[in-house]
Amino acid sequence: MDSTRRQMGSMSAVQQEPFSIRRLDESCYWLCCPTPMMRPMVISFVFLTQGEILVEDAEGGKFLVHKNAMLLVPQGSAFSIRYYKEAVGYMGGFHSSFVNCDFFRAETLFASHPVHALLQVPLSESDVRMLDTLFARIVQEVAKEEVNRNLVKSFFVSCLFQLAGGISVSQAPLADSISNAFLEMIFDETKPLLSVKEYADTFSVTPNHLNKLIKNHTDKPVSAWIEESLIMRAKLLLLESDKTVAEVAECLNILDQSYFARKFKKVVGLSPLSYRMMNKKS
Repeated sequence: MDSTRRQMGSMSAVQQEPFSIRRLDESCYWLCCPTPMMRPMVISFVFLTQGEILVEDAEGGKFLVHKNAMLLVPQGSAFSIRYYKEAVGYMGGFHSSFVNCDFFRAETLFASHPVHALLQVPLSESDVRMLDTLFARIVQEVAKEEVNRNLVKSFFVSCLFQLAGGISVSQAPLADSISNAFLEMIFDETKPLLSVKEYADTFSVTPNHLNKLIKNHTDKPVSAWIEESLIMRAKLLLLESDKTVAEVAECLNILDQSYFARKFKKVVGLSPLSYRMMNKKS
């Protein structure tokens, strides 16, 4: 479980520091999901400029975070990252005492929302450009041996102040019960992956209806989510076991090793063995 330990080690700083931030980019593509449920004692955030992340709260609500959006998790609220795909942006955490000042209070971010509820805020293109520039400057500053905390605070409070203006149009978790149940099923490693028809039968709907429903709520059809889960499971097996590529394919009910290797490389951009070698060195 070395990859899982690396992943949790990088996230644990979010729970312990008054302010922490890290880039999400190609160096994070090894991120193993789902992560254990975390309950940081700071306000956590994820800001995406590309890709997507599926986050689940303690009540089972699911937030599909796309590019040009930020997710805020209140202090003490539990969450788990269920799925991660080519996400580019930033993640981190901050204590309210770090950002509170004369003209801004962290509590105002969640003023109109239920206690401990996760908050997703869609952003305009101009907001994304501004936040991306400020976050890049913050990362540059915190990487220095002698960090100017006042400068970091100034930049970050500017980010939150800008963000607060869009909270009135924040997005709730996926409200459709079938969409939630479907995503729960396909990312549950204890359950086998099924065909589109088999999933439709599970919910007593037609395949066409299920596809429309899932695409309306997640922007992707059922078949795309099945493939995402298949690749995620393959990554976990490659990183957390010594199984051969053929054995990994067999675990995924794929009898043709060559087909599995081609499919994996098409999606990931690396062969299964190259993916294993690159990420076990990380």
